Amino acid sequence: MKVSFSHFFGLSILLAFISCGTAKNIPGGNEAAGMNTSTFVKKIGSQKPVFKDLTIQSRIDADIDNNRASLSGKIYIRNKEKIWVNVSKFGLTAARALITPDGFQAYEKLNKTYIDGGFQYFNNLLKVDFIDYEKLQNLMLGRIFVDLNPKDFELEIENNQYLLAFADNQKILKHPREGKYFQIYRFDNNFRLVEAQLKDPASGMELEISYSGWMSVGPQQFPKYVKVLVKDKKTQKVELEYNNFTFVESPTPFEIPSGYKPNGILK
Repeated sequence: MKVSFSHFFGLSILLAFISCGTAKNIPGGNEAAGMNTSTFVKKIGSQKPVFKDLTIQSRIDADIDNNRASLSGKIYIRNKEKIWVNVSKFGLTAARALITPDGFQAYEKLNKTYIDGGFQYFNNLLKVDFIDYEKLQNLMLGRIFVDLNPKDFELEIENNQYLLAFADNQKILKHPREGKYFQIYRFDNNFRLVEAQLKDPASGMELEISYSGWMSVGPQQFPKYVKVLVKDKKTQKVELEYNNFTFVESPTPFEIPSGYKPNGILK
């Protein structure tokens, strides 16, 4: 149960900043029609978070290593500086985490273990090698979370959506190389990320992230629902729904309790 809970907790906080709430849907447009790849990449890359503080109340459902759980989460983000998460069950704190550009700390009460490490934790969870603080925050917010060189991607319009595919996808499938990923990203006609698919043909690992229910929240847009699938030897799934948010600062108490033991997940 130790490793299963830690995987669940890690995947949960990995997706913990997709805002939602009472807001109106955004109508579609067709601005991307006629854009070249370079202009499109620049457009989606310009969609940066504009808030300073964000606090979210959420519901988290997960199926990790055949263990199903539903938890509540309170998440606070200070843009570009820190991410704080409190996960609770029946109103009681079950786990807590603090993420900064320097690394990641977390503890869970069930087994009295803690994690204190760098971003290899998230890279190990998602079976990738490129996640840092900025990319993690972008992934949580429904923004593009990989470095996009327009010369390496091809843009197509398909079913009123915009498909950005890695130009070497077929080559990677035929000749797998470590650190090279099959990549496809779908966007709606308002440049909002709908789906990301990454695959490592060498290991057979697949990562699928989908965003839906995009809404206007104040001066920016966020998805209401997020689903993450990690397909490896087993399929791990986390689904998120966010119920309330405020653009205000929240207290972020964090201290690993004495007597807790290191969790072996980082080894």
